Amino acid sequence: MSHQSAVSSDSSGSINLNSQVLRGLAILSIILHNYTHWMHGAIFENEFTYQAWHVSKLLNYLSHTDGRLPLQLFSFFGHYGVVIFVFLSAYGLEKKYGRTTKEIRPLPFIWTHYLKLLSMCIVGYAAYLLLNALYESYPPTLIYGILSQLSMLSNLNIFSHNTYASGPYWYFGIMLQLYVVYRLLLFRRSWGVIVGAILVCSIAQAFVIPDGATMTWLRNNFVGSILPFGLGLLYARYEEDIQLSKTAYGIIALVSVALIFVTSLSFLPWITTPIFACALGISCTQLLPQSVNKPLAWVGGISAAIFVSHPIVRQLGLALAEKLHFSPYQSVVTFLISALLLGALFQPILNRSSKLFMKLAKH
Repeated sequence: MSHQSAVSSDSSGSINLNSQVLRGLAILSIILHNYTHWMHGAIFENEFTYQAWHVSKLLNYLSHTDGRLPLQLFSFFGHYGVVIFVFLSAYGLEKKYGRTTKEIRPLPFIWTHYLKLLSMCIVGYAAYLLLNALYESYPPTLIYGILSQLSMLSNLNIFSHNTYASGPYWYFGIMLQLYVVYRLLLFRRSWGVIVGAILVCSIAQAFVIPDGATMTWLRNNFVGSILPFGLGLLYARYEEDIQLSKTAYGIIALVSVALIFVTSLSFLPWITTPIFACALGISCTQLLPQSVNKPLAWVGGISAAIFVSHPIVRQLGLALAEKLHFSPYQSVVTFLISALLLGALFQPILNRSSKLFMKLAKH
């Protein structure tokens, strides 16, 4: 999740993406997914691999649904909030650097963005490790796992040490890779280069076993995220040429919902699902009323803090729900409120952490 903010506007007719609202939608989708897929009877997602039996379980459930339908949909589809985060990060990069004539040297660029990511990751990761120590003891090799996580190399599987990072912290490794790819390969390049990168990475996924280790590796690294990242770059460049009516956005939203569902049902179309997740997110920011956009923008403003801290609430929330015999919705509402409150508390910590690490970037 990048601190870079795209230009926002509350006007539904704006030609600038309301990134804070979209970020708010994305983080809510992510944390609800990360909670509901740990609940009893959850339908598992196809995020890092495509497993046909997950789809079969979803279709079987939909043939005779119950009152948990919204929770099951978040469990299966909610991870696409991460796709929107990747899209927004690319959007912010292109808005900030794409049109400037200022020289952007590769190594300082990569170093600065690594420190930005580290300033967020280290806060949530350290807090999570401290909490998790109450539930399990760590071996001496933990230090190697910590170094692997904080260096953001754990996604590459170069080291086999356990990071004990049961949560969203893998995302930071992907983003560092995407920053490197952006500056070295996509920075100020033509749309054809970006589309070419999307095609190459999509084809690479199409030719591996859907539920194999190679697919897991690709999806845990930049190859699996180039599609939404490239879309974010292109949208930032050409959004001024895309001025649609609310009716058009409504149609796009409905079609996107249908296509997210349909493309999730089989392997090759599943690779393209992020396109429609991004289209739905963009449409929602244009369609939602101001009364909804305002609180969503607030949530978006603390989304980084929510992102890194919600694993703490999740672990405690699941244990509390089991102990107190909460209903599924009582459990989810308690978690959601707690995650938002903890995110608000963590935001000042992240702000201080960011200032501290940005001082290092200047040396």
